[in-house]
Amino acid sequence: MIPNNRNLPNFAQDLVRIHKVITRGLNVGVTRGKEFLDVGFPNQGIQRGFADYIQSLRSVLSAHHLGEDEIAFPALKEKLPAAPYGRLAEDHKIIEAALTLVKASISEVAGANPAAGLGVVMDALKKILRMWTPHMGKEEKFFAERAIGEVMTPDEQAGLSGSMSKLSQVHAVPPFLVLPFVLFNLDGADREAMAATLPEVVIKQLLPIDWKEQWSAMRPFLLD
Repeated sequence: MIPNNRNLPNFAQDLVRIHKVITRGLNVGVTRGKEFLDVGFPNQGIQRGFADYIQSLRSVLSAHHLGEDEIAFPALKEKLPAAPYGRLAEDHKIIEAALTLVKASISEVAGANPAAGLGVVMDALKKILRMWTPHMGKEEKFFAERAIGEVMTPDEQAGLSGSMSKLSQVHAVPPFLVLPFVLFNLDGADREAMAATLPEVVIKQLLPIDWKEQWSAMRPFLLD
């Protein structure tokens, strides 16, 4: 196999990067959600922004696990058979059930009486967060950069990441919320690397201009 370096396609790094997005999303969701459950939303802009943020988190996490179940795990199972695919898939089912509750409650969180919906969302996010760290740890252990690099060429890694990206484009929607959610839950080199995977029109036209009004309410929950 051709050795990996930072200039070559790297599935393990892609995996860690999207895990960082989801981890920050869960932590922000639980922390800020507790605050809003205790004292309410300070204004409608923050309420809308939080609802959009949680909707984006749900969409990104659900699409990520779908991509693993349908694309990544079947491909990796042939190369790395020792990974606990059954356990990971069971985790996905439990997390998806919690995400279904989140999805059903988003309209309440954004509505006139958000408390009931917010309580459901918070319970679901806390359940997911308890599972998330050990779940993510298993994936990053078994699908570490060295392990992947020993069994897959850079072209194979690029193909796998590309297939998952295409699936995400279909299922992680709407793009005017999920793309800023993904980019701005990262910073520094991670954000630069993620931005490099997107068409130039997204970075220079859609995010800062065409879509700005649609995602700007999430700004208080995102990184600068």
